[in-house]
Amino acid sequence: MQNLIVIILIIVAVVAMVLGGWVSFADLDESSTITIHKDEVKKDTESALEKGESLLDDATQQSRDLIGQTKDSKTDKPATDSLKEQ
Repeated sequence: MQNLIVIILIIVAVVAMVLGGWVSFADLDESSTITIHKDEVKKDTESALEKGESLLDDATQQSRDLIGQTKDSKTDKPATDSLKEQ
C-alpha cells in the first residue's frame, strides 16, 4: 500500500512538472529524450521566493501595526512597541 502511494506521488510530481513547463519529452526516430528546463525551474523558484518574502514582510508589518494599536489596560494609553525600537 505504501509503495502505491509513493508511485502515485511520483506520477503527480512528474505531471505537475510537465504542466509547469519544467520537463518535456521528445520521441526521436530510435530514441526518446526527457529534457529538464533548468532555467525555467530557476526562474519559477526565484519568483516563488520573492512572493514568499513579500508575504512575510506584509505579515510582519501588519503584526507591528496591531501591536502598536493595542492599549495598556491600566492606563488606556498606547502600549510601547518594542518591535519598532529594534
